[in-house]
Amino acid sequence: MGARGFDVRGVVRSPGKGLALGVPLVAADLGDAASLARAFEGASAVVANAALSTRKSAPWSAFEQANLGGVENTLRAAAAAGVPRVVLISTIAVYRAWPGRPNPESTPLLTSPGLPLTPTLLTTNWRYSLSKARGEALAWRLAAELGLQLTVLRPGPIYGPRDTKMTAMYAAWMRRSWVLAPTVRLPHVHASDVAGAVAGALARPESAGRAYNTTGASASVYEALTTWKRLAGRGPRILSLPVPLAMRFDDSAAIRELGFSPRSLEDGIRDVLAHPIATEVT
Repeated sequence: MGARGFDVRGVVRSPGKGLALGVPLVAADLGDAASLARAFEGASAVVANAALSTRKSAPWSAFEQANLGGVENTLRAAAAAGVPRVVLISTIAVYRAWPGRPNPESTPLLTSPGLPLTPTLLTTNWRYSLSKARGEALAWRLAAELGLQLTVLRPGPIYGPRDTKMTAMYAAWMRRSWVLAPTVRLPHVHASDVAGAVAGALARPESAGRAYNTTGASASVYEALTTWKRLAGRGPRILSLPVPLAMRFDDSAAIRELGFSPRSLEDGIRDVLAHPIATEVT
């Protein structure tokens, strides 16, 4: 986003552990609204990206604390610091989405656990999905209450060189001798392309009050792994597991209004292989 002319500051719990990439880091805790307000002072916008997201077991209370309590603290801190603009990074996992159709932004959000258990849950779990859906609903209520200009982006699943979730999982699979890869088709969106959509939202005040899908085209896990193997020139034997399902999302509004420009899966994986790949799968 610095390349777009924005001065960017990273707000993290432990600046000493952060990978700054030329961005100054300041300390704050998602559970401490006062520390967040201090970190936000002087900013013209906040990009709310912090959340608990894990494929491992974690209690509902942990997701609730981070993905609802953290959203409330962030928005109240932005208002306290006089920041008028917030871009919230949500997820397509908030939807009661159905396979086989391009789900638009008007697709109903989850309100309780239960069906449909869509293929997006291959990369997450229901606690994350439900907590993010409720956190997004809370964000809209707080934005109206506090007079904040809110835009919501719904990407996912996200991959990229420093991604410790889906990309690290794929990288771990590529170190095996063989992999059984399902043909279910899921969105694969590069982290840098989501950052471009954030910049587009901040550059366009008229995006306030809107939610946007930012997913790019869907591809199968089998396609992703075979592309990775071809570009890397090595890898395991990859066996296809036929699963005739496809999750698709309509992101035409983000393309049209935010300048969202998702790269091809091949270009994205080529970028992943050109950089150090995270190895921790959380």
